[in-house]
This record gives sequence, C-alpha cells and structure tokens, in this order.
Amino acid sequence: MKETLELVKGRTDGFDSMEEQLRDFVLDFLNANAKKMNELVESITKKLAKRDENLEDMVLAMKKEMEELNGELMIYKVDLSNGMLSSRSTDEKRGKNAIGTREEFQRKLKK
Repeated sequence: MKETLELVKGRTDGFDSMEEQLRDFVLDFLNANAKKMNELVESITKKLAKRDENLEDMVLAMKKEMEELNGELMIYKVDLSNGMLSSRSTDEKRGKNAIGTREEFQRKLKK
C-alpha cells in the first residue's frame, strides 16, 4: 500500500510541476497582453488629448471671429440707422412725407 501511495504521489508531483508551468505560461501571456493593451490605451489617450486641444483652439478662434463680426454688425446697424435718420430729415426738409407702413400711407391719402 505504501508503495502504491508513493507511486501515486510521484505521479502527482509531475502534475503539480505541469500545473506550475501552465500557470507561469498563462501569467506570462496575460502580462504581455496587458502591456500591449496599456501601450495602446496610452497611445489612444495621447491622440484624443491632441484632438481635444485642436478643438479647443478652433472654438476659441470661432469665438474671436464671432466677436469681431458682432462688432462689425453693430457698426453697420449704427450706420444704417444714421442713414435712415438723415434721409428722413432730408425728406422732411424737401416737403416729402416719410411713410413707414401701408396704414400710414392710407391715412395720409385720406387727409
């Protein structure tokens, strides 16, 4: 019985050794893959950060351009309103009527 027990134990030692080898192989494989995955994640993170910076620069440029366009629009509005005021006063000096709407026109005709 002792001989059989020692024989079985000797064979299981071989399985234990194979189990350790398999575990080591699997761990090495997983570590190698984890390293590659980390490198890939870092690479993608850097690319996304660069794109984010580019988008922020574009948004800032667009905001600046919008401010400039709003400034120009204000200037045009002021010029337009000044032009309308001066043309009304000129029309009034010449005796012309400045009529803005159809209703005003009809009222002027009835007088």
